[in-house]
Amino acid sequence: MNSTVIIDDHSLFNDGLSLILKESGCFKVVEQVYDSRQAYSKCYSLRPSLVIIDYNMPHLNGLEVVKQLNSLDYGCKIVIVSMYADKKEIALFKDEGVDGYINKTTPAADLIQALKAILKGEKVFISHAMVKPELLKDEFDKKHRLTKRELEILKLIKNDFTTEQIAASLTLSFYTVETHRKNIKHKLNFETKQEYYNFLKNL
Repeated sequence: MNSTVIIDDHSLFNDGLSLILKESGCFKVVEQVYDSRQAYSKCYSLRPSLVIIDYNMPHLNGLEVVKQLNSLDYGCKIVIVSMYADKKEIALFKDEGVDGYINKTTPAADLIQALKAILKGEKVFISHAMVKPELLKDEFDKKHRLTKRELEILKLIKNDFTTEQIAASLTLSFYTVETHRKNIKHKLNFETKQEYYNFLKNL
């Protein structure tokens, strides 16, 4: 049975994926990592045959974890999972030598088949999975609650601008930008950081 490590800070997805893999009867989940900073040490000691890594994580993102794991010399298969990834990011995954990319909305049966193919040596990149219409509508509604200025600020936040940098870029005061950020947080009202990261990714 294929030993597998899952690296994802979102506990609900991490635990759900672990259950799916265990129920398939083809994978032995030997470790679930919720903090990406622990990924390398866990994989170094456990030497799994398959590592599944979320892309959007605090501390170290998926690509940074992949770069660390590439220094392991025993040749584990590495798969990135994410809710959103554009062509540029998928190209980066391929450049780093990952064995697959799978969208988080991929049905469980397709996920298992893709992972089996990857373990046999195939490269699998599933970038367009079916998304429920109500989820798309929810993202659309959230986006349209925001003003043009708030969207501008969010796009700068997406590019890792600080409040000071945003203020300088848009010729606003520090306190005006802080007020906008508070209003954005109130309007979006995300329950988790992961939902917030996913929303930014799709802007």
